[in-house]
Amino acid sequence: MASYSVIPPKLLKELRENLGSDPNQWPQELQDIFDTNIVARPMDAPHSLRVKFFKNPNFAYKWIEDRSGLNPDHTRVESLRAVGWDFATTEDVEMANDFTVKNRKNGKPDGFSNEIRNGDLRMMKLPMLLHRQKRKAENVSAYQMAYPTAYSTTGRAMRAEDLVPGIKTEMVTGEDLPDFESHFRKDNTSVLKVPNP
Repeated sequence: MASYSVIPPKLLKELRENLGSDPNQWPQELQDIFDTNIVARPMDAPHSLRVKFFKNPNFAYKWIEDRSGLNPDHTRVESLRAVGWDFATTEDVEMANDFTVKNRKNGKPDGFSNEIRNGDLRMMKLPMLLHRQKRKAENVSAYQMAYPTAYSTTGRAMRAEDLVPGIKTEMVTGEDLPDFESHFRKDNTSVLKVPNP
């Protein structure tokens, strides 16, 4: 049985022009699109790290490496706990896949747990104010790297010699460049030529 309701008319016209008007002569996958006996059903594995619902919006959440097993290594989670992170609990989030919630209290399906884990990843939470402070520090740092015209400790705009103390810098315009190039030592001088806009 053919059904053309899911295919835009323009595409159907192109298919008929390119592949012929008889759908039985088309490639099998195209025939399947039009076959009403075949139901489209995704067969992807469930996304095990997906959170179904964030119950507590006062925290930011993140999956952090927390190696367990024969060679456990909890360095990352413990260092984050020292600066304000904590383990997310079932009071904070509802997971899409229950197998990520370990060690529920009293073994009940709805019991409390502070171990939300998938393999070597463990969900942690950070109070929203600390998260915003962290993001601000990251954004300011990124801005300063992208636009390194911040002010130095002297209060004046930074120059190349502020970044590498003791280095000599000189700005040369187009007409002075040939004279400048004639007297500098090529073994210890770098020249950056910027084209005129």
